[in-house]
Amino acid sequence: MPAAPNAPAPGPAEVAAWARAASDPAAFAAEQQALGRVWTFLCLDAEVAEDGQWFRTDLGGRSVFIQRFGDRLRGFENVCAHRFHPIRRERSGKGAVVCAFHHWRYNAEGQALGIPVCDEAYGCLPKQLGARLKSIEVEAFAGLVFGRFPHPGGESLADFLGDAAPILAALCPPGQAFTRFCAEVPANWKFLTHVTLDDYHIVAVHPSTFGANGYLKAKDVTYARFGRHSAYTTEPGDDPVAGVLADCRAGTYRARDYFIMNLFPTFGASQFHTITLLGRAYYSVMVLRYAPLAHDRSRLEAWLIDGPIAPPRPGLLGVFDRFAQKVVARIVPFYARRVLAEDNAVCEGQQTVARQITEDQRLSPAFETRIGWFEETYAAELAAARQPLAPQPPM
Repeated sequence: MPAAPNAPAPGPAEVAAWARAASDPAAFAAEQQALGRVWTFLCLDAEVAEDGQWFRTDLGGRSVFIQRFGDRLRGFENVCAHRFHPIRRERSGKGAVVCAFHHWRYNAEGQALGIPVCDEAYGCLPKQLGARLKSIEVEAFAGLVFGRFPHPGGESLADFLGDAAPILAALCPPGQAFTRFCAEVPANWKFLTHVTLDDYHIVAVHPSTFGANGYLKAKDVTYARFGRHSAYTTEPGDDPVAGVLADCRAGTYRARDYFIMNLFPTFGASQFHTITLLGRAYYSVMVLRYAPLAHDRSRLEAWLIDGPIAPPRPGLLGVFDRFAQKVVARIVPFYARRVLAEDNAVCEGQQTVARQITEDQRLSPAFETRIGWFEETYAAELAAARQPLAPQPPM
């Protein structure tokens, strides 16, 4: 049937819901507001282990920092309550909470108690002014610091982690030496996070490292889902992830093969074999996060944790193990940066056509299952954030 006279020309197809926040700043802002309520990995506990140490990152589309005050960790939005200057400009450091703009000083509760010439400027004492930083909830587990924006009815970190908790405790024990590096990537955080859940791309994207042995066989890949989270391993067996979980709960876990744990929304921990010398297989763990900065920009934050995940050997073998691990710790960052750069390049390409994504992804059930799980959780979290709060019972 011919079009009616003066009928408007058909417009471009609407961007698919799963990719909308990669092309629309308003959709990105709404998405981040919703996901800011979810417990999110922010940094290693070792980076804020000493009194006064702090680390700056992003949560829910906002700049935040975590700082230790004695035996407590506190988190705040990185905005002064006076004239809205960022409190922290560097990635990490140590020192009092003082704004560089007018030297307003805050205590461990985020209250401004050090205000220069407050009586002359405001005609009252600092405490009477009632100015304070906006706080976020923070909690450490297994050497990892998590945070979220407060909201009524929020679950505990223990409930959020669920069965993933004992695995994290084995992969990321507190006090391990680490190497940290970061970089900004001109791509949406979901494209980058999807790569960590994708086992189909390794031959095309990493031909000289992970993909050197060709495509995986479906029978050699095992996936498991832990609530919002998921895991992947190439260990053999009928249910190798269940075996890993049992060993982690018993405190007997030893690295045996490639293993990845992903926590929604942005955390990934991958355990991988580096080299075998004198009968000892050496492993490293890489923890990473793609912090969302804008609809088309993210910050890669990665930590390489020294291994091995194995008991020390006695005598000269133990001395050799310590030496070998130091050598491994110097070599692995080079290859890790190379692999991550290859992933980032692919995602940068996706970002250039984000406005043209009008369909759902054609996910392989054999090698991209975990992306589908992630998207189910993503949709559920955004839907939950749109629901009105249940009325509170009268006091």
